Amino acid sequence: MMLLLLAPALYVGNHACAGCHAGIFRSYSATPMARSSGIVSGKLTPGVFEHTNSGVSYRIESPGIVHISKGARQTERKLDYFIGSGAAGQSFLSSQNGFVFEAPITWYARQGRWDMSPGYEDDRVSRWNRAVEADCLNCHSSQIRFAPGFENLYADPPFAQSGVGCERCHGPGSEHVAEHGAGRPQMINPAKLDPARRDAVCAQCHMSGEARIARAGRQLREYRAGALLSDYVAYFVYGQAAALKATSYVEKLAASRCKIASGEKLWCGTCHDPHRVPAAEERVAWYRAKCMSCHNAAECNRGPDCVGCHMPKGHVVDGGHGVLTDHSIPRRPGQILRPSGDDWKLQAFSIADRGARELGLAYAEVAARTGNSRQQAEAFRLLSHVPQDAAVQLRLADLHRRRGDSAAALALYEAVLRADPNSIVALVNIGGYYGSAGRLNEAIARWREALKRNPCVPEAIVNLGVAFHAQGDRAGEEALRKRQANCVVE
Repeated sequence: MMLLLLAPALYVGNHACAGCHAGIFRSYSATPMARSSGIVSGKLTPGVFEHTNSGVSYRIESPGIVHISKGARQTERKLDYFIGSGAAGQSFLSSQNGFVFEAPITWYARQGRWDMSPGYEDDRVSRWNRAVEADCLNCHSSQIRFAPGFENLYADPPFAQSGVGCERCHGPGSEHVAEHGAGRPQMINPAKLDPARRDAVCAQCHMSGEARIARAGRQLREYRAGALLSDYVAYFVYGQAAALKATSYVEKLAASRCKIASGEKLWCGTCHDPHRVPAAEERVAWYRAKCMSCHNAAECNRGPDCVGCHMPKGHVVDGGHGVLTDHSIPRRPGQILRPSGDDWKLQAFSIADRGARELGLAYAEVAARTGNSRQQAEAFRLLSHVPQDAAVQLRLADLHRRRGDSAAALALYEAVLRADPNSIVALVNIGGYYGSAGRLNEAIARWREALKRNPCVPEAIVNLGVAFHAQGDRAGEEALRKRQANCVVE
């Protein structure tokens, strides 16, 4: 018997859709999603500002050149790519020999000014070493071109198409484009999918939860429209309303009284046309009509702007000066706070997200961020009784390390490296244990391997500097100083 293997459908890009769907192509091209990434073309707003914490001054020029000065030291960096449509703001990426890092400066459109990027506010230096990983870039661009085995190495440019393409929501289009008869394969129409698959199309990029955990052997970037997102990742949240974050739309809407009352009837597409954004002059009437499909005018005497009252814009907790819309649709707008220190328990966002492995990894991820001892203990309890794949072993190794059990941690890190020779965390930490045991040459080899996969891993650079100094390797120290200068302006 002959075995026939069918080739999967391929991505073809937005312009392949334009011939038959010219109107949609034109209107979609003007939306924030379609403009969510690209190559810096020199149309930046020039600006100057000084970061108080670090004493670093930044002067941004239109071509995408950033002049950086601290004391007597002056240098410059180039902004190669942008992330964000510019409606709320834009962050930027800088490429170093193909390795892509997030720049520490962001343009905040609503305030009309440059300032530090989210997460850089407390820095005492100018860091250009935050690696841009594939899952992050995947939600802002189309057909990312990353190099397997590396943390942040990409082709130039790192995406085949700027922005979020048609196929992100409709699936790969090669077969649809190739066939011209009545029997041509149909594209995915999210509105015609069952609720779980329909909502997954939006949730793949518009939900973060407190933790998003990849299923064993899966990655978020492998998801395709029409599939169940829960087959790829699981989401975990606290048991109360979430804080307003840059990607919290789905969980915020799920907690709203409107969604609870409407059930599966209400979804993102109820109010949003993904192919166009209503013009400023029609926006109030547009969204009021959506609200009036369930409510009636007699319920409110505050005027026609439903969204202005019940979907206020607020500062996000993880987005610097970013201001976004609150999708929890509060009856009386007010500040929604983070869970208190006593509210440490996580729960699966949906029934489909449940799983002891995923919950344990979620607790470990959040505990690493919060330092909560109860979350650490729960992570250890759960992960000690699930199948030991590399992701579980890596988190267990970290938990053992925090408990002071060096032997158990080292054994687990070595197991991770056998399964995944590219694990930077395992390479760096194994090197640390070898260095402490006097096995300096072996430690140096591990740290060098880590830097092959990302040339700006700070722990590897610092550790190598200490090792080279101990060995009297002046050439090695000088090479590291030059490398560090590319990663951080001090």
